[in-house]
Amino acid sequence: RFIDAETEAVLIDTVRHCDERNEPVLVLGGGSNVVVADQGFAGTVVRVRTTGVRVDAAGCDPDDLAACGGLLVSVAAGENWDELVSRAVAEGWAGVEALSGIPGSVGATPMQNVGAYGQEVAETIWSVRTYDREARAIRTFANVECDFAYRTSRFKGSERYVILSVTYQFRQGTLGAPVNYAELARALGVEIGDRAKLGDVRAAVLELRRSKGMVLD
Repeated sequence: RFIDAETEAVLIDTVRHCDERNEPVLVLGGGSNVVVADQGFAGTVVRVRTTGVRVDAAGCDPDDLAACGGLLVSVAAGENWDELVSRAVAEGWAGVEALSGIPGSVGATPMQNVGAYGQEVAETIWSVRTYDREARAIRTFANVECDFAYRTSRFKGSERYVILSVTYQFRQGTLGAPVNYAELARALGVEIGDRAKLGDVRAAVLELRRSKGMVLD
């Protein structure tokens, strides 16, 4: 079976029912790093298609979000990652601009602590909300509980947790995080440790990735 889970309830119920029947289940995100054998998968494939972006502006003037020191943005696992990065740059949410052009979905980013050009999602992830298949309950992990390290986390290599949504804490402003990657610094014409405009960082990263055949147009 192949099921598109467009709501969190469908996603959880499908996985839970498969577990109750001891039926193999494959939770599929964007599928950008998945190779499927010709014989297919002997079980249920659940593609995560959930959507939704919620901005927590509590305590902030909604007409002047730039005045906020930080902003919590909760994103459904099925949202497209690069579309989120594009929105973050447009909205002045700093912290993921160097992660432009990476394929896949939001729910996949905590799995291996996605990173590129001196940034990684562990720097902005506030919490990860999951469905615990063993406890059959919703469980939320704070950043420090995710065991983030270079290209890994507590979620990688385990099928116990289905990632439902990710909450990021962004700094507000027009400038990105300090540029710590030499190739990117050269492309931007800045020194290591300097900052550049969010839009300039995104454009430079996309061009670098495109020159290496790493951007799908």
